[in-house]
Amino acid sequence: TSQQRYGGQIAPAFDPAALSRLVSAQQILCSRCVSEDDCEQAVRLLEELAEESGFNYFPALLTLASLYESGFEPAISQDGQKASDCYLRLLTHKDAATGLGADMLDEAATQLCSLVKDGKAKFEEAEASLEALGQGQFGGAAGTVASWAKFAAIEAKKQLVDSREDPQVKEQREARRKARAEMRNQQLQFEKELAEDALARAEEIRQKGNDDYRQGQLPGNARSRDDFARAVRCYTRASTVLTECLDELKISDAEIVEVKKQRGLLFSNAAQVQLMLEKWEEAAELAENAIKDDPTGLKPKYRMVRAQVGLQNWEVAAKVADEALQSMKSRPAKEVDDLRLEFWALAETISKELPDFKWSVAKPMKEEKVEVDFEKRIVGKWDYGPPGKGQYYEIILEKWGALYWKEGDMRIDLLRKGKLRWRGEYEMVSGMVLLLSYEPGADIVVTEFIPPPDVPEEQKWTGPTKFTAKRLAEPEKAPEPEIVTDLDPPPPPEEVRAIPQHVDPEQTGKEAEEEAAAAQSQLPLPQNTPQSLWLSGLGDCDGQYDILTEEEAAPVSRSSGGPSKAVYCRQGGTPVRHLWYRGGNWVVTELLNLSSLASPALGRCPEPSGRCRHPMEVRRAKWWIRKGRNQEEMSSTAKLEASPTQTAAHNKTSQTSSSTSSTLTTTTTAAPTAATLAGEGKEEDDNTLPPTLYLAGREGTGNEVNGRYEMSHHTWAQKPVYVQVDPPMPFDQEKPLSLFFDHGYWAIARGVSSLPKAVARCHPLSDSKHPADVQGAPWEFQCDNSELRAFMSTNTRKFMVDRWVKLETSPPDVSQPCTSKATNAKTMEPEWEEKKEELQQQKQSLGQGQQDLHTDTALSKEEILVEIPKEAGSCEQPSPAGGDDFDEMDDGVLAAAAASPPPPPPPRPFLSQQQLP
Repeated sequence: TSQQRYGGQIAPAFDPAALSRLVSAQQILCSRCVSEDDCEQAVRLLEELAEESGFNYFPALLTLASLYESGFEPAISQDGQKASDCYLRLLTHKDAATGLGADMLDEAATQLCSLVKDGKAKFEEAEASLEALGQGQFGGAAGTVASWAKFAAIEAKKQLVDSREDPQVKEQREARRKARAEMRNQQLQFEKELAEDALARAEEIRQKGNDDYRQGQLPGNARSRDDFARAVRCYTRASTVLTECLDELKISDAEIVEVKKQRGLLFSNAAQVQLMLEKWEEAAELAENAIKDDPTGLKPKYRMVRAQVGLQNWEVAAKVADEALQSMKSRPAKEVDDLRLEFWALAETISKELPDFKWSVAKPMKEEKVEVDFEKRIVGKWDYGPPGKGQYYEIILEKWGALYWKEGDMRIDLLRKGKLRWRGEYEMVSGMVLLLSYEPGADIVVTEFIPPPDVPEEQKWTGPTKFTAKRLAEPEKAPEPEIVTDLDPPPPPEEVRAIPQHVDPEQTGKEAEEEAAAAQSQLPLPQNTPQSLWLSGLGDCDGQYDILTEEEAAPVSRSSGGPSKAVYCRQGGTPVRHLWYRGGNWVVTELLNLSSLASPALGRCPEPSGRCRHPMEVRRAKWWIRKGRNQEEMSSTAKLEASPTQTAAHNKTSQTSSSTSSTLTTTTTAAPTAATLAGEGKEEDDNTLPPTLYLAGREGTGNEVNGRYEMSHHTWAQKPVYVQVDPPMPFDQEKPLSLFFDHGYWAIARGVSSLPKAVARCHPLSDSKHPADVQGAPWEFQCDNSELRAFMSTNTRKFMVDRWVKLETSPPDVSQPCTSKATNAKTMEPEWEEKKEELQQQKQSLGQGQQDLHTDTALSKEEILVEIPKEAGSCEQPSPAGGDDFDEMDDGVLAAAAASPPPPPPPRPFLSQQQLP
C-alpha cells in the first residue's frame, strides 16, 4: 500500500528475514479474501519490521500509518491516534532525512497536521518531539517538514489547553466568540448594503455626466465647454458620494476595494474632461487621485502623462509613462495594444525634450494601418427579411455627423460605442435600446432590440429580437451610350444618327424629390394654427404657450424634413419651456435642441406620422411625462387646450388626482363633451369606495368578465384593485380576473401588472376614483393581438367598443327578461316585419276574441327580441331610436299580449352566450 501511495520510493529491506516478513505482509494485504487473523498477522509483521530493537525497517511505519488512518476491513479499524503516532515515529527516526525522500516526508508531515487539526490525535507527551522537528532535527531537515511540524505543535498545544479548561469558562468564551462573530456579520451586511446604495446613486450621477460628455463631443456643438463643465460637476458629485461611503466602511474589505475602484473610475473620467478643456493642473490632480484608488489602471496613468506633458513636467511624465509601459508586459496583448501605441506616441514627444532618458521597454515595430471610416461604410439600405418581402431599414449619415437608423416612421439616433458597435434608444418606448454591430468581412449588419427592463416576464416579447441584414443592392444604372471614335469603321450614311445625350433617370428623380421636399418645407403654417395654447397636468411644464415667429423657430421648425411645424414657448414661466415637434413626438423641452441627450423631453405626445402642423391636430393624443432616466409614465390628468377656460375647468378636476402614481397622460381635445361639462365642478360628497362591483352585458368572446368583483386590500397606481369572486374561477386558470387602473385605463386582466394583457379596458373621460366612476365611458374588448412587422411594435393589440357592457355598484335587475344585442330594429327590419305579419294573421283569425288569446300564441315584445336570430359576426351597436319601431304595432295586439304575458325566464344576473334563451 505504501509502495503504491509513495510512487515506489520506499527503500527495500536488505535483511533476508526482514524481506521475507515484508513480502508476507504484502501478500496478505493484497489478497482477494482477507480474514481477521490475516489482518492481525500483517499488522504484527509490520510492527516487527519497524521496531528499532528488531529489524529497524522504519519505512514500514508508512504502511502502518496508512492502515490506521483509512482502516482496513475486516479487522483494522480507523484510529487517528495510532496513525499520528506512526507518522511521528517515522519523522523522528534518526535516519529519516537520509533514508526517505523529501516528498514522502512532506506527505507524512501533512497527514500528521491534518489529523491534529481534525482533533483525531492528541500529543500530551510528544510536544518535545514536535518542537524538535520544528527546529529542523531528524526528518525536519528535509523539505517543508519543519513548517508543518510547527503548525502541528501549535494546534496540539491549543487543543491541550482547551481540554484542561473549565467547562463554564469555555462556555463563556464560546459565547463571547459567537457574539463577536454575529456583530461582525451584522456590520458586514450593513456595510454591504451601504456600499450598494452608494454605488447605485453614484452610477446614476455618472450616467448623467457621460451624457453631457457625449453631447460635448458632438461635431458643431457651440456649447461644448458648458457640456464638459456639467460633466465634471456630475463626476465630482458622484465621487463625493463614494468618499462619504468609504468613511463608513471599516471591516468589509471587498466593498472597500470595489468602492475605491469605482471612485478611481470617476476621477479618471473627470481628468479626461479636464484634458478636453486643457485644464492641465486639475487634470493632473484628478489623475493622481485615480491612480491612488486604482494603482493597476492604465487609463489614469495615460491621462496623468498627458496632463504632465501639458504642464511641461517632462521628468514626471517620463517616469509615469515608463512604469506604465513596463506593467503592460504581463497583460494580454488585446487589452493593451491600443494604449501601448498611445503611450509610445507620448513617449516620442517626451524624448524630444529629454533625449538622454533611457526607456526600459523597447519600442514596438510600427505597423502601417489604413484607417477605415466604418460609419460611412454602413450607410445605405439593409435587407433583413426573407427574399422578396421588402423588409429593409436604412442607415443615414447627415452632413453634420449625425448617424441614425430608420425604418418607415421609426427613427433611432445612434451613438458609437466601439470601432464596429453603435447604440441607440427609441424615444417612443421608454427604455428600449437598439444595439448595432457591423461585420466588415461579410458586409453584414447585426441589429438587436433590447426591451425595457421593467416589462413583466409574461409580457416580454417572445419573438426574434436579433436580425442579420445584408446590403440592399442599388438598382442598376442604364448603360453608358457607345461613343464612336475615329478608329471605328464609319457606318453606312443612312444609319448615321446623332448620339443623344445620356440623362440618368435616377438622378433626375432624386433632384425632383429634393426640389419637391424643399418646396414643401417652405409652406406657411395653416390659418387655423392657434397662436396660444394652455397646457395643464404636466407639473412644471404647465402654463400658456405662445407661438414663435418664423425667424425664431427656423432652426427646428423644419427638422422633421416635411412641412414646417409650429413652435411654442411658455410665457412668464420659470424655467423656460418650449413645445415643438422632434423625432416623431410633440415634446416639451427646456432648449430648442435636436439632440435628445442635450435637451431631454420633459413631456411628449407621440405623433409618428409627422402630418400634424401643430399639436391641436393630433387625434387621441396621449401625453407621457419624464420621471427620470429612461423612465416615463402616462396619465389622463393632463390637457392641451386652445382656450384658458377649458384648462382652468380641468385643473379643478385634476387636483383630486394629483396623488396618483401614474404619469400624466394628456388628452388633446378641442372642446369637452356635454357629459364632461356636466360633471365638472361637482364635488363628491362621499369619498368612500364601493366594496362590490357588478359587471354584466358581455356576450361571446370575453364573456368571462361578467360577474361580481370584490375590492381587495391591494392598490395599484394608488387606486383600488378589485378581484372577481363570482362566478368561481375555472380550474384551468392560474389567476383570477382583476380590475385595476394602469396607464390611463381601467383594465381587466389575469394578474395585476404594468402594461397588462387586458381582456377588456375602459378609458375614463376624466379622473376616476373607482371603475364605476367613468362618466359613461364605454368598455373595449380585445379582438385581435396579431403582431405587426418583423420588428417589435408598440401597437400590437386591437380593441372594439361594446356599449352593452355596464359596470354598476348594485346587482343587475333580473326581474325582466334579457334582450340580445342583435335586437336592433334597423338591422333586423326584415325579421321584424315577418313577426308583425304573423301577429296580424293571428288577430284576424281570432276576430273580437282577442281577450281570450292563448299565451302560447301571444308573443310579448321581449320574446320577439329573443326569437330574432343574431347575425353571425355582427358588431353593430344598438341605436338610441331602436325601440321606436315597436310602437308601429297594432295597439290591440300589444294589449292582448300584455293581458296574457308569457312566464318570465329564470333569473340570470350575468349575460353570457351560453345562457341566452
